[in-house]
Amino acid sequence: MREKPWRQAVWDWRAGIQFSCGGTGTGLLLFTAVVSFQNPLWLTYMGWLALAIISLGLASVWIKLGQRWRALYVILNPRTSWMSREALLSLPLLGLAVVGLLWLSAPLALVAALFGLGFLFAQAQMLKAARGIPVWREPLIVPLLLVTGLAEGAGLLLASTAVFGPLTRWLPATLFVLLILRLWVWTAYRRKLQQPGAAPAQAAAALTKVNNVVVWLGHALPLAVLLIVPLVPPGSPLLGALAPVALIVGLATLVTGWALKFTIITRAAYNQGFALAHTPARTPGYSGPGTKPGW
Repeated sequence: MREKPWRQAVWDWRAGIQFSCGGTGTGLLLFTAVVSFQNPLWLTYMGWLALAIISLGLASVWIKLGQRWRALYVILNPRTSWMSREALLSLPLLGLAVVGLLWLSAPLALVAALFGLGFLFAQAQMLKAARGIPVWREPLIVPLLLVTGLAEGAGLLLASTAVFGPLTRWLPATLFVLLILRLWVWTAYRRKLQQPGAAPAQAAAALTKVNNVVVWLGHALPLAVLLIVPLVPPGSPLLGALAPVALIVGLATLVTGWALKFTIITRAAYNQGFALAHTPARTPGYSGPGTKPGW
């Protein structure tokens, strides 16, 4: 029997894809629906991409199952299971999204995106409910996954402007606020798990390893660039030159969000192992101090 914490192997890279695509796709669908009130053609460009990303996330877990059609049983327990709630919310999310995209209906796409937010919330609660994995059960995992998904969606939509042309100027400002929130929640989440007794040493080390990428590539670089955008006058020729910059900012936001989630779901997912409140001693009535190997 292993007494030190070991990394779980049940949820692997396919679970990482599920959570990454779930956040990115729902965030992208939400912001695409909002901008499509001004131009419904954005549903044609980015709405179908958002739907494809969400579907890829759902399929990534389904392909892991041995008897795949038994996955339908997941919808039978919504009263107590966040996985059942996630599955049930995916039905109106996908159905309304398809109809809204076919009809180029911004209101229907927005309603689908609202179901998507519920879907994303259920995903985050699934991790929080996994009590045996310290980096998952931390309550800050819920706001972290929510704000990360929204930032990824806004970032991917901003990156698309390098191909499809500029959007309203509120999108960079929205992404700026989301990045500030994501950095704040990530920092608080990581600090809590670095406290003594909060997580196994190997889990905390995995979070530390990815921290520089998250902070500098995923936040410092995009935030510095986004600060320049308001300084460019409306109608200036420089706005066209900002297209490659938008691509860099959007992709940096997306890639680091996925790196963050893959680290939490796979590399840092150590269980809590075993602990002894007191170590045994040969002398009756005496015992040694407790021990918690690997913490």
